[in-house]
Amino acid sequence: MKKDILYIGSQSPARQRLLQHAGIPFKVLVHTSDEQPRHGVNEFTDYVLAVAKGKMRALRLPEPTKTEDEYIFALTADTLIRNPFTSQIFGKPLNKDHAVKMLRSERQGPMEVVTACCLEKYYRQGDGWQRGESEHWITKTKIEFFVDDDSMDTYFKAFPGALQCSGSGMIEEHGLRYLKSISGSYTSVLGLPLFELCENLRKLGFKL
Repeated sequence: MKKDILYIGSQSPARQRLLQHAGIPFKVLVHTSDEQPRHGVNEFTDYVLAVAKGKMRALRLPEPTKTEDEYIFALTADTLIRNPFTSQIFGKPLNKDHAVKMLRSERQGPMEVVTACCLEKYYRQGDGWQRGESEHWITKTKIEFFVDDDSMDTYFKAFPGALQCSGSGMIEEHGLRYLKSISGSYTSVLGLPLFELCENLRKLGFKL
């Protein structure tokens, strides 16, 4: 039986590794979103979901002429961190100094991590794709991540990619030594809640 392929609008190496570990075939697509909601959003969770939806709207789907599939599955996601003590939202750092400031702020206590996902099924229609069923959801996790000042250089040496991730916190491999606690989905903090993703893929008829 031919397996389905998940088209993902993400360049994130962490998300791609998660899909590989889960055995989900995927191909990477490009999106042209500026990762900013079109309209003002007050609630943190709504804000993250709006960013993920914006990525889906800006996703460049594969040319129908380049695939024989009668339908395809597309996924976009966004992960952001919020400091509940200051209400500050952490995205990707501007530079190392900015990353250090965020990591120091994250020492205050449990941070809120939200990953929003948009999963949509498209059907071939003529020379294009017609949007069909969809599942949109958010996954919330609380995390305590503590990198002391003496460990900053070691941390960034081990994780130069920390300058490309929200909040600059990377909790896999070497980063596990700075993970004090986690309440919720570990894979969601990495960028993609795998359990919820598999459940929703099944709902849309994806052959896992």
